[in-house]
Amino acid sequence: MHPTPVVPERDAWLLPHSSALLRPGERLYGALPVRLDPLVPDRIPRRRRRPKPEAEERERFTGWWRILLPVSFVMWVCALPAGLLERGAHHTWHGIRRLFRGRVRQGGWDSAAGWFVVTTRSGTDDSLGHDHDRLALAVTDQRLLLLSHPVLPEREAARLLGELPRGRFTLRPEPHPARHTRRVDLAFPDGSWLALETAEREQAAQLAGLLSPVGGGRG
Repeated sequence: MHPTPVVPERDAWLLPHSSALLRPGERLYGALPVRLDPLVPDRIPRRRRRPKPEAEERERFTGWWRILLPVSFVMWVCALPAGLLERGAHHTWHGIRRLFRGRVRQGGWDSAAGWFVVTTRSGTDDSLGHDHDRLALAVTDQRLLLLSHPVLPEREAARLLGELPRGRFTLRPEPHPARHTRRVDLAFPDGSWLALETAEREQAAQLAGLLSPVGGGRG
């Protein structure tokens, strides 16, 4: 482990959770919670969705019981128009924000950035949805680890969602708009990149330092 891993004080749980996933001799430089930028696509193509048999079966069983209950079924039907209206408003608001926020990614679904979005959105195999936006990044001397973000980390261990070896990720050299103080852009060798968001401004600086070739290798 790195002598002084960078871990936010209020997210101290990341230290033991990340350390548990290290290989023999691997050093942890730091770990921070992040989110995908709010304007990163919130839906991934169906062909990119990872099968989740156990979660799908559990939801299917629960769903059939909801339909068999008359009151629940009526409530479900009545909620459909509201859901469609909410979805339309969501897309309209995103479109307006995109005009002022600018680009937040480059690269299609086959790119490294696309893989990162799919991996994050998919979450763990026991969660049904493909709309997750939270994760934690652990930077070591060998890899970048994409970890799940448990709701109750004191009861549930973070899981490894994916990883990238050293040399396959870096801080995007072109600066993003200065007004986005909690934003960090992660870049990949294929030319794709992706905007991430930290909880606090100080954490953005810490993550940028970990992702840069020099900062990540200090110590």
